[in-house]
Amino acid sequence: MVEGPFKYVVEIASSKITGQDRACVFVRSGGLVIALADGAGGTSNGGLAAQAFVDAVGAMSRETDWSGAIEALDRDVTRLGHGQTTAVVLSVDARGITGCSVGDSGAWLVRDEVIDLTDGQVRKPLVGGGCLPFAFRAGPIGNGTLLVASDGILRYAKQQDIARISRGPDLATAAHTLVELVRLPSGALQDDVAVVLCRDLGVRDRG
Repeated sequence: MVEGPFKYVVEIASSKITGQDRACVFVRSGGLVIALADGAGGTSNGGLAAQAFVDAVGAMSRETDWSGAIEALDRDVTRLGHGQTTAVVLSVDARGITGCSVGDSGAWLVRDEVIDLTDGQVRKPLVGGGCLPFAFRAGPIGNGTLLVASDGILRYAKQQDIARISRGPDLATAAHTLVELVRLPSGALQDDVAVVLCRDLGVRDRG
């Protein structure tokens, strides 16, 4: 999908009948907000918690203090359905990227090299369990690709393969190929998968 200068695609695949990964892109004036969550499989209501996070982000502006928002949601266990979830949220515009994360889902800026925006995040506890949000900033996407993904991809594929596919010319094809990359020969997935790919199509116009 294309919104203003940005093009993005969302791909979600479940390893079971009911998956616990959620991802959504919200269009805001001058940019986008990307939210991705992976409900904790080891806790009850992980899917509810992941959906609650995405819904909460969807009601917020691009200028939101994401650390504060995640901390507030972390304390609202009723809204989370008493479940827990990873969380990645990013505000994206022509000036750059501002975000926050918890857990083992991640956000990469893929250029000639990979910049792991969430490299310093705290994996546990998760949102709903007394989490410690990790805030990050980066420059504009530029000629690269922004990848936001759950551990269903990040854990089961090599970084070099993920980066190579993410650089592909067509975002929809790239997102689908990433899911197929971690699919077993049987056709099953080892874990739920959620991925968002985003590019800035306005780079040349501004250049």
